Amino acid sequence: RARRHAPRGMLRFLALTPALALLAGARADDAPLYRPDYDGGKEFRYEEPVPLPGINEHDDNMTCSRTERAGYLDARIRGVNLGGFLVLEPWITPSLFYQFLGATERYGDDAPAHTGMDMYTFCAALGAEEANRQLRRHWQAWVTDDDLARLAELEIDTLRVPVGDWMWDPYGPYENCTAGARDELRRVADAAHRYNLKIVLDLHGVRGSQNGLDNSGMSHRVVWTSVASKSATGVATFEHWPRRTAEWMGTWDVSQFAYTSLDWDNLRRTLQVVEAIVEEYKGHPAIMGFEPVNEPWQFTPLGPLKRYYWEAYKVVKRRAPRWAFFIHDSFRLSPEIWGGFMHGCPGVVMDTHQYHAWTPPQTTAPVVQYAKAACALRKTLNAYEALGFPVVVGEWSLATDNCAMWLNGFNDNLPGYPKVPCDYVQCAAPYMGPDQPGAPPDPKKGFQGPVGTPDPDSGVSSPIFGMCPVDRRWPRDDEVMAKLAAKKLNAYAGSWGWFFWNFRAEMTSRWDLAQAHGRGWLPPRLSDSSWEVTNACEDSLPSATPFECLPRVDAAPEVLDKAVDTVCHLNSRIRQCAADAGPRQEHIEAIFAAAWRAGLACDFGGAAELRLREAEVLASARGVGARESASGVPNHAVAAAAAIAAS
Repeated sequence: RARRHAPRGMLRFLALTPALALLAGARADDAPLYRPDYDGGKEFRYEEPVPLPGINEHDDNMTCSRTERAGYLDARIRGVNLGGFLVLEPWITPSLFYQFLGATERYGDDAPAHTGMDMYTFCAALGAEEANRQLRRHWQAWVTDDDLARLAELEIDTLRVPVGDWMWDPYGPYENCTAGARDELRRVADAAHRYNLKIVLDLHGVRGSQNGLDNSGMSHRVVWTSVASKSATGVATFEHWPRRTAEWMGTWDVSQFAYTSLDWDNLRRTLQVVEAIVEEYKGHPAIMGFEPVNEPWQFTPLGPLKRYYWEAYKVVKRRAPRWAFFIHDSFRLSPEIWGGFMHGCPGVVMDTHQYHAWTPPQTTAPVVQYAKAACALRKTLNAYEALGFPVVVGEWSLATDNCAMWLNGFNDNLPGYPKVPCDYVQCAAPYMGPDQPGAPPDPKKGFQGPVGTPDPDSGVSSPIFGMCPVDRRWPRDDEVMAKLAAKKLNAYAGSWGWFFWNFRAEMTSRWDLAQAHGRGWLPPRLSDSSWEVTNACEDSLPSATPFECLPRVDAAPEVLDKAVDTVCHLNSRIRQCAADAGPRQEHIEAIFAAAWRAGLACDFGGAAELRLREAEVLASARGVGARESASGVPNHAVAAAAAIAAS
């Protein structure tokens, strides 16, 4: 998304690294630098170290003694994101941002002050009163009761709802601009409960920006490189990608490509927002989980990030002990980085975002490339499960290019993107009604500024004579997309579930769950494991997973008995659950294995776990040994997981 955005994949983030690295200069010997591998920050505390209810936590190494797991995710999630709702992103709802096209013509050299390209500048450009008027109409139109009813009919079970810290702690242009946003969140939460939908609250935008992208609330940092009167084209220009900065964690120095200071006070403010959110929703029946920050970029120092996650975990568990706690991998899905972190702590779920939109086609058969990449992910997801880290694919889509208009920012593009020629369609009529200013774009006008500083290898991402760029269609498009979707769903079956991005988009079906389902790309019933999905990766990965779902060796007999009865109640079609199959306790392994293959998470209230098959353990442990690491995770498990992830 520039997302998601800029990427939504790590490649988008890395695309500028070589160019920016060339800017790095010598630093003063006494100036500290905090790079991604910095592991300090263990002294930071948000609250007094009061023991968590029912959890034996260890503040020093951010782990917990093994406790009875409460079955936070007893079934795999089949969810969708409500993106573009409370945190604006121009590419999702362009009708809200067309009004800023042509700002140069209307405002001349003052165009920068009247251009909105994210939530922050939307409020600043329009002023609180007008922006709030438009936002209230947007909120009511973008997520309706009918939308939620339709999602329930598709057998979506969970919604991931992005929110911004400004909703609880308004600052800058957010003051009065987003008034009423919390009421809208409550409206959606109440409606979700009526339709038996669960919700994960996702803190998507924070003060200072955690990734420098519009999905954080602020495209940071944007520098206006020319105004109309001094531009050769008469159009104001700006620059974002070469100057991209994320300062939620501290002060970022582009020339050093590192942080020069850490802002613990800002992290404390964010934790205060976390506390406020949990206090407000801890008793709401629809809320099942919380994510304390979305997509911190991969240059975030790991030590402070882990400490922030740990302090947020304690804030949540003291107030809402039944909630699942989601942590984003910071685009570093690596067993070496996360193995052992929060080991033994109940209810922790790793969130990884998997996109192919920023993956350049590298072969003459790109469809095959994307299909193989989708299937290969299952091994990586299983590797994390083996480390005791439940993994959820918190965002994914069916896009294989960057063609969706403004995906990489309003009237901007990631240098070198898109990698393919884009299709064009008539720009959509405004979803909120015909009174929306500037929507749809004037079909009599060509390209309009302001514009991101052009890159010779970048394509234009803007309306032209009423036509808007969209994803490029494949030959036999419906067939290709259905097969790609099946392979992705097959891979994600190795995790605890997924959330599609997004529940709707104005113009692009590859990012729109309802449109993708309507085109036949997704199974008719999203809760079913169809033959097409179950066998989607047979051709490319004959042995898709080296893991098996087995009873925990330390599970008490009564825990196993309860788990078996629960599994058989949920899936009576398992052969060993039949009344004539004999005592169920004699078939525990077979019942657990069948339930896992059918889509239930391998946990069953703490009775089961994923384990590497014996041959895999022996091969991975060779030369490593089975010593216990300081975190309590066997070294051979970490080695095996790393080897599988690398492959």
